[in-house]
Amino acid sequence: MDFVKSLMEPSYTWVWVDYRDNLDNCRDTIQKCLEERNCERLLEKVDEWYSDAEWEAVRDIVAKLKDECISSHDFGKEAVEQFFGEYEYEIREEIYSRNSSDILKELVKNTDDIPVRVEMLSDYDCINSNWLESQDGYRYEESYFGDMVDALNLNPARVKKTLKEKGYKTCGRFPDKKHRDGKEQVSYGQFYQELINSCCGANLLTYIGKVSLEELYDTGFSFKEVIIPKGNCCGLFSSMYGGGSLLEMELREDIRLRLEVKDYHGFRFRLDNERSTYECSIKRVYGVCDSFFGEKISLVAS
Repeated sequence: MDFVKSLMEPSYTWVWVDYRDNLDNCRDTIQKCLEERNCERLLEKVDEWYSDAEWEAVRDIVAKLKDECISSHDFGKEAVEQFFGEYEYEIREEIYSRNSSDILKELVKNTDDIPVRVEMLSDYDCINSNWLESQDGYRYEESYFGDMVDALNLNPARVKKTLKEKGYKTCGRFPDKKHRDGKEQVSYGQFYQELINSCCGANLLTYIGKVSLEELYDTGFSFKEVIIPKGNCCGLFSSMYGGGSLLEMELREDIRLRLEVKDYHGFRFRLDNERSTYECSIKRVYGVCDSFFGEKISLVAS
């Protein structure tokens, strides 16, 4: 066995990944990796695609070792076949240990940045269309609308003033939180435009951006926070009904969001998968290209 090991190369590259091979069409699998906080699903996918090629590569290496034993070192063919048959598992294990191929990492590098959504969940479910919400008036207290105002760090009193000036009804208290003045994530004008252009029910406040699959992979698909860069946008979107607002509220500064949901309140991270059979995507509903999602989101590992 030591002699056979001495004939082996220090390392073997079993499979060469073509620069055109990638994981662009594996968004469902990537989403499962995010939910399970590991890359096992992608490893299974790679094994499904490349296991035959790897098996062929190992078989070729074994065949070359046999040939070298017979032709260069005068071992009899029958004795070589008997030895390799008896110690097949050990020989293959040694070859596997010298594998320098990292197929998954190469595929990850070749994959385009992925459009993503960061959605705000609330104890008050969601916000409906402007038409429905405005029938009885916008309410700040005990409402998704109020949670959205707080998430965007808007002053409720100034929100009420904007709505009143445009002829919309409000109800209940809208406290004057002056400490928020000048620290708002978005402008009041753009916030108003998102509200009046909201066209369907079950909307969530949604931040948009792109993420590098390589960065997801490097974090082990496990991270607690994201940083959405200044200049990216947010708005209202319903992945249930396939509608929303303009998605054009531009962030005035980098926004750090903790991905934690307690009692159905917090933020969740979703890939915007246009091929999903379970939910609507922004790309599919709005007919936009990846550049619509703005710059890359940074991940803060757990």
